[in-house]
Amino acid sequence: MKTDTTQTLYDLIRTYMQALGTSRTTIVALKSYMDAILRLKCEPGDFMGMLGRLNTVIKNTEPKVIPLVHLIESFEEEMTAAIDFGLEAARKRAVEILERQKKRFEEATRIVTDHCMNCIADGDLIIVHSPTATIRDALVSARNERQRSFEVLVLKQDFIRARELIDALAQHEVPHVLIPEYNLSHYLGQAGKLFIGAVSVTPDSQVVAGIGTANVVSLCHWYHVPVYLFVESIKFAHKALAEQHIYNEEKAQTEADFTFRMKTFSHDFIDLQMIDHLVTETGEMTPPEGLADAGS
Repeated sequence: MKTDTTQTLYDLIRTYMQALGTSRTTIVALKSYMDAILRLKCEPGDFMGMLGRLNTVIKNTEPKVIPLVHLIESFEEEMTAAIDFGLEAARKRAVEILERQKKRFEEATRIVTDHCMNCIADGDLIIVHSPTATIRDALVSARNERQRSFEVLVLKQDFIRARELIDALAQHEVPHVLIPEYNLSHYLGQAGKLFIGAVSVTPDSQVVAGIGTANVVSLCHWYHVPVYLFVESIKFAHKALAEQHIYNEEKAQTEADFTFRMKTFSHDFIDLQMIDHLVTETGEMTPPEGLADAGS
């Protein structure tokens, strides 16, 4: 049963995902979890039960934050050994597990960033939509560390993410052009690559990504612009798209004295067959054949 507190948490996580992306949201959530454990005041016999209730809420966010779900599931398995510990020992054990998982995830993200940087060549015009920190950092590093000469076509869809990318590109003198995403068709004859990230990849070969991504991928696919998806393998979900809890809401909007009801989904989904290059921390995979192994 969803409570007001649960709904508030889900709204907060969606806000973080829109502003930071899934990977950074996962790191923020793990840090917050560790902080909560250190601050938690309860009877020793209540500790594991309280963790269990929080874990259940985290595993059912809208949409599901798949890397966080996997890490919490692993955390629960390791914590079973601490069921007979005292409160402080159990608290210490929980923080140690979560810190180790955070570092492992951060390392996977760093490696994916390196692979992304290796996909940038001199003379590229790279389309970027709702950029992840991985893609942003790879663009900056390719310019600073590899001295690559390329240009970035930034599609303005989400103001916060676009501003963050533009600030980084400007600071590091990476040539770039900012356009509204609905003007992309004017540049498809020049563009060489599209870089995207994802919230998750499902076993029925669907990619859950930021809103607007499906339209951009469809255009690039039609115009034979290669689509690169950079994603940590921990984002491969165990359950199909229908189980990913993509959030939708209907609310009233008023424009020019006219009120109407608008229904909006929080994220898009894309068929994996429209992805030309699927890159994880282990390197490039061949979609969708390698999907089952990655998600197991």
